[in-house]
Amino acid sequence: MDRRDFIIKGALGGAGLLISGVTGKVFASSKGSKKPPYPYKPIDPAMIEKKAYDYYFKGHCAYGVFASILDTLKESVGGPYVGIPGELLEYGRGGINGWGTICGALNGAAAIIHLCCRDWKTVVDALYKWHNETPLPIYNPENPRKYKGALGSSISTSPICHISVMKWCEKTGFAYDSKARSERCARITADVAKKTVELLNAYYYGKLKAKTVPGIYKTKMECTTCHNMKVGG
Repeated sequence: MDRRDFIIKGALGGAGLLISGVTGKVFASSKGSKKPPYPYKPIDPAMIEKKAYDYYFKGHCAYGVFASILDTLKESVGGPYVGIPGELLEYGRGGINGWGTICGALNGAAAIIHLCCRDWKTVVDALYKWHNETPLPIYNPENPRKYKGALGSSISTSPICHISVMKWCEKTGFAYDSKARSERCARITADVAKKTVELLNAYYYGKLKAKTVPGIYKTKMECTTCHNMKVGG
């Protein structure tokens, strides 16, 4: 090893020690590891909901949640997050490329949770259960981007994009391809991002009080919610 290589490697090693000293409190086992979980620093929920709302209009729902939190961690933690592109989750829009399967916001949230938490399953369960039982959207931006009128809210009872959107459409009377529906999804992106960092913050401080949701709850897909004999089966 020549003098130049020695200096460069020494500097990089020192930087690594500095970073691990700052973030080691979160997940000591993640130091020097290329695999998740990666270090985490608490995020302001109010800040992230606005950021995620704005990000929705760059790459839609899955991107909005994932990239808004990822970019924040790139700034506060750096390290392993820097090489991950937020665009990785752009495929998730509309329930994965418009197929109406898993809600894109929840898809993006699960991805970022997996990067941050060793016990990611419990955190994902807590988020999805909240989503299924909470009237959404909640977020009310100062300057709505797509629709400025009242949107109403609905309880999805499901993490499935198609079911969630159709329940809201039935309750409010808006069409699925309306500007109001797009605004609704942008606001839910904000809601999910906010709840995600609230759960991550609680997990970071050891205050997350959540239990794994039983499999029977997660696998009970009631298709007659949207499809019955009256509408063609």
